[in-house]
Amino acid sequence: MTEKKTVTCTGINGEKTEVPVEQLTFRPSVFAVIIKDSEVLLSSQWDGWDFPGGGIHMGETMDETFAREVKQETGLTVQRGKLLHVADHFFTHPNGDRHFHSVLMYFTCKGVEGELKTQGLNEGEKAYMREAQWIPLEHVSTLKFYNQVDSPLLIRMAADGRGI
Repeated sequence: MTEKKTVTCTGINGEKTEVPVEQLTFRPSVFAVIIKDSEVLLSSQWDGWDFPGGGIHMGETMDETFAREVKQETGLTVQRGKLLHVADHFFTHPNGDRHFHSVLMYFTCKGVEGELKTQGLNEGEKAYMREAQWIPLEHVSTLKFYNQVDSPLLIRMAADGRGI
């Protein structure tokens, strides 16, 4: 008898759940590392931070997703820049009812225009997100991030102009 494969999904508070692969939803996602005037723009989520971004919809290009997600979460208009990092992530949705296999892609930004706004947040996002904030680069190492990557490293890479 063949054993069914499972993966470990991580919840928002770090709890681990073994999930059969057939219960996963595939969710490729893009995120923006936006640097301007020695500050990084971060989405304020729960009691921590993350980069603006989110899941790619079926039939949507990465560029379309990138622009849509950043506009929705920050009010800013941007264009996708250089690729900084790609990672897998297995997670449980914060409400606990769905499990995801996500491929996370982090990019720099170019052509940043507009003013910070929250009008684009959907009802679900309004429950845990507040207006994005420009954070001085020297404060980044003290922040709590809600993602599975080395966020301070990605911010340094973007600030230094690295990426492909």
